[in-house]
Amino acid sequence: MTLGHKWLLALVALTGVLVLQLPYVLGYVMTPPETMYTGLLINVEDANYITIMQRGSEGAWMHSLRFTSEPDAPAFLYVFYLALGHVGHVLGVGATTMWHLARVVFTFIAFLLAFGFVGTFIADSTQCFVAYLLAIAGSGFDWFAFPWEHLDPTSATPVDLKMADAHLFSAALTFPHYLASISLLLILFWCTARLCTENLSRVKIIGLLLLGGLANIGIALVYPFFVILSCGVLSVYFVFLSVHGRKFLWREGIFLGALILPVSPLVYYYEQAFAESELLRVWSAQSQTFSPNPLHYLLTYAPYLIFALWGAWRVGLGDASQARRRVLLWTWVLVVALLVYVPLGPQRRFLQGVQIPLAILATFGLFEVALPRLQQAQWFQELAHRRKYTVASLSRLVVTLCVALICLSSIYQWVSAIALTAIVQPYPLFRPRDEVAAMDWLRTQSTANDIVLSSYWSGSYLPLRSGMRVYLGHYYETIHFQEKMRAVDELFDAGTAESTRLQFLRANRIDYLFYGRAERALGDFDPAKFWALQPVYANKAVVIYRTKL
Repeated sequence: MTLGHKWLLALVALTGVLVLQLPYVLGYVMTPPETMYTGLLINVEDANYITIMQRGSEGAWMHSLRFTSEPDAPAFLYVFYLALGHVGHVLGVGATTMWHLARVVFTFIAFLLAFGFVGTFIADSTQCFVAYLLAIAGSGFDWFAFPWEHLDPTSATPVDLKMADAHLFSAALTFPHYLASISLLLILFWCTARLCTENLSRVKIIGLLLLGGLANIGIALVYPFFVILSCGVLSVYFVFLSVHGRKFLWREGIFLGALILPVSPLVYYYEQAFAESELLRVWSAQSQTFSPNPLHYLLTYAPYLIFALWGAWRVGLGDASQARRRVLLWTWVLVVALLVYVPLGPQRRFLQGVQIPLAILATFGLFEVALPRLQQAQWFQELAHRRKYTVASLSRLVVTLCVALICLSSIYQWVSAIALTAIVQPYPLFRPRDEVAAMDWLRTQSTANDIVLSSYWSGSYLPLRSGMRVYLGHYYETIHFQEKMRAVDELFDAGTAESTRLQFLRANRIDYLFYGRAERALGDFDPAKFWALQPVYANKAVVIYRTKL
């Protein structure tokens, strides 16, 4: 690949980064004066990540659950966001600003690493460019629910429209920790590919082992459970290499073992932390991101699988110089295919990054099998011999149409994001400024361990703005979420006995009640008529009460 091609791919990465920021820019620019854009795009609960960054900017290196009322023991979790908070403190920027900076920076890093990873497996510049586009912008055809399915609003299906884990473009549109985990996986597997397929000097071997080991540690810090994927791919890859070579490969075994070993202390720490904390165990049990019907995955990855499997069937693993590298790509895909249905909570999270090896394998199938077969077709030959047509130009047209078709869902998702932030602007992604001002007032009057009671919609943003704990606010981090939802509904029901309310406030150590539009929508209960609540703040949108207990 020439220097010019490398600059072109880098320019594509930069353009992609800038294009992905447009929905956020429009959200800030087009928000009415009386409304504030929260900076979120998908879920209101994503304020959790910014809250953790806020805690990091205040000096914390241990994560504590802010979206539940139970006291917890801080643990060395969410290190990625805590570290970003420290960086934001050094730079002198707020947590929300740091959130956007992280998205931009890690999108660019992930796109550049994807370019480098693709180039490790594909030397031809045209094929490399196609694989790169499929990796960073491709998607699939899972656009609907099946007739027998009844999906709730929080469901992550259809995959191409609602599951950010499935594609790099969706990840880049949403979460920096997705991009960080994908980037670290690419570094680890790039080191693996070089260590197991090249004759390297001792210095390069040591350098790659150090880089790969650090990447694996980084994976464990960003996503503790992701070591199951990283170490699983390395282990299965070693088995495949040994079977293919028909002998135990000591050299490769030592290399891959050296990449796995550094994460052992972290894995031991996480195991002990969850064993000793009842809250962490409940939180882990609630944090279920199960996979949908396999047909959804087949549809979303169909464009890649068709070409990849066709290529594997006709060409296999290529020549001897390519075989080991292609085995690594297939190993990654196979391990993900197994992990997304193993009995573990974060099933669909293991998809992150798998589009990249699939894009490379699909490109092999497209250029080594599909395109040559198409060029041999009689109608193609007849068309190619017409005036102003050539085999090369028609081939380029076919490839361009294939890439454009595979990118349709990503384009739709981007346009939908623009419509959401520029036109729809739904509550609570966009909040009244008076509501936010009331949350900010709480930060000046309360302590970090005070507990505020509110609806789920208010509670999802209160910890970020107020610094307080909430009784209810996050599907995963609110311990016993469903029970607390029912309790809050009962509290705001006008028919609930006063003694029941009083017992609830005392039992849960509630310090403040936040009463805004979301709380009024829960029921006819009037806090102003309850003797145990004293109003301490009011504006046009919100009244805040302090409990007199």
